[in-house]
Amino acid sequence: MDKASLLDLFDYTGWVWDQIQAAVPDDQTLVVVAPGSGWPALRNCLGHMILAYDRWVPAIVTLKTGLMAQVADGDFRAWPQLDAERARTREALRAAIDRWTEAELQQVHEVNVDGSPVKYSRAELILHLLLHERGHHGDVTTLFWQLGIEAETAFEYRFHLSRD
Repeated sequence: MDKASLLDLFDYTGWVWDQIQAAVPDDQTLVVVAPGSGWPALRNCLGHMILAYDRWVPAIVTLKTGLMAQVADGDFRAWPQLDAERARTREALRAAIDRWTEAELQQVHEVNVDGSPVKYSRAELILHLLLHERGHHGDVTTLFWQLGIEAETAFEYRFHLSRD
């Protein structure tokens, strides 16, 4: 995937985050138990998406993954913490994407993934991370339904395209 496409997907995942926050502006809804969703609460899903950046951004930059942290009981219970952690991780990724040339993004490297060497380009790793987040947008839609929040198809890419 080329740099322009990666940046578009990066922008799309940011846009969806804004849609999620607009639909759930209060902290109380983040912690409401949502049985049947596969996640204990919305905060767990959103926190997991953020923690994935902590695992994969180092892999993208240093070519070595970190451990995948789990959402702790006291974490991600309010929007200020969610937003601060998300901004921290996304700013690091965006700065890395911006500084690399197209050729640097496409160059294949040996990446240490949990102790095993795997060949990836930085573009592939970035795509992996952003598509991981995109996959969890479906979980958020399910959580919305469980919580009685009207979601319809708000996260569809076509709505992102018409945002301007």
